[in-house]
Amino acid sequence: MKSMKRLSIMKAISTALVLFVIAFVAANPLFAGETKSVTLKVEGMTCTLCPKMVKKALSGIEGVKAVQVSFEKKEAFVEYDEGKTNVQEMIKVVDGAGYKASVSTGGKAR
Repeated sequence: MKSMKRLSIMKAISTALVLFVIAFVAANPLFAGETKSVTLKVEGMTCTLCPKMVKKALSGIEGVKAVQVSFEKKEAFVEYDEGKTNVQEMIKVVDGAGYKASVSTGGKAR
């Protein structure tokens, strides 16, 4: 009986340890995807409020780390975690916000 109880306790400890390690790895930025950047051409920005709307839309994507939007250049520069999002998702979100996005010439994901 004692050995079965001990075995049960050992299983519980082992399970807890495995779950802890999984949670640690998932939360640790060292195990995140590679940081990439892209410059998107954004058509349809007609006023100085538009860049704020584009930035808000892009910033809402999980994995986006930084966004800079230029009204003058009609561009958005985005740094993102490649393991959590991609350029196609960014274009989809910007388009959904009422603008037209595409990868800027010379602004390929890097």
